[in-house]
Amino acid sequence: MTGPSPDPGPGPDANGGHGQGKSLKKGVALATLVVLAVLALVVPLPVFVLAPGSAVSVGERVELGRPPDPLSGAFLLTTVRIFQPSVVGVIEAWLSDSQEVLPREDIVPPGVGDAEFEEAQRTLFRESSEVAAAVGLRAAGAAVTIAGSGARVAAVSPGSPADGALQEGDVVTVVDGQPVALASDLVAALGSRDAGEEVTLVVQRAGVELDVTVRLGTVEGIDQPALGVGITTVDLDVTLPFSVEVDQGGIGGPSAGLLIALTVYDLADPVDLAAGRTIAGTGTIELDGEVGEVGGVDAKVVAAREAGATLFLVPLGELALARETAGDDLEVIPVATIDEAIAALRPAA
Repeated sequence: MTGPSPDPGPGPDANGGHGQGKSLKKGVALATLVVLAVLALVVPLPVFVLAPGSAVSVGERVELGRPPDPLSGAFLLTTVRIFQPSVVGVIEAWLSDSQEVLPREDIVPPGVGDAEFEEAQRTLFRESSEVAAAVGLRAAGAAVTIAGSGARVAAVSPGSPADGALQEGDVVTVVDGQPVALASDLVAALGSRDAGEEVTLVVQRAGVELDVTVRLGTVEGIDQPALGVGITTVDLDVTLPFSVEVDQGGIGGPSAGLLIALTVYDLADPVDLAAGRTIAGTGTIELDGEVGEVGGVDAKVVAAREAGATLFLVPLGELALARETAGDDLEVIPVATIDEAIAALRPAA
């Protein structure tokens, strides 16, 4: 940074004396401001940027424990790139149509370190891959056994029907006399109920068995009467007829579940589902085949488009954003289940 030299002023200061000290101090102050400005450009800030990542061929990462049916096309899982930006990075993200600036706590929970967060995301990928393999093989008609010991409450939404009745850590084992072994069993048991209907749950809480009655209601984002809780399967045990290995690489998170399941299905089933096409997409997968919503859909669409994909599969609730980003170059297909995804792709097979 340059600028006009300081005016030495009248009197003795013009010949040196105390005026030289004042100029020196001013120069030091100016240099400090310059250093601080440069640091502001390069030091990471307490925010994250979500940007388009890569589109990765799943078929190259999946290995079956038996000879596979060859893929004639490609299924691409799509990723987002998450990084801590400098001021320059924030400005660039603000000016970009495909990047988003978010507070750190929207990505990494408070009190969780970066290394811990990354390992948690890698664990989610491994668990999701296991579920996706089971879902894909089962859709292909293979004998898959899935067992569990109940549905554990992972979170209770404030103001939901379950708020005050269920607690985080509760394990639901029965609903209205019907056994619950898997999280999907609880979802299926509630699927035929009506809003306002009461259900009686048998719950294990801190080693004590309780009967809990909850009146079902509507929960935002869920298209059927619900409790308003997040659930996972306790002691999940998946037995496959042969092994399925998925090379994780540097990928984390559960959002590749749908594309892994479709790849496993195509490798195990005689039908050529890809049919020579480059099919990208995103979405989590549950044991019952339900496709769940993810984040960063717009960035993932950009990654898919840049990789030359012609189709993009997206969870139903994120259709609008995906189509807005895709434009006319990429066909976007909404799916709610693995069966819907297979049906949507089968006509070309």
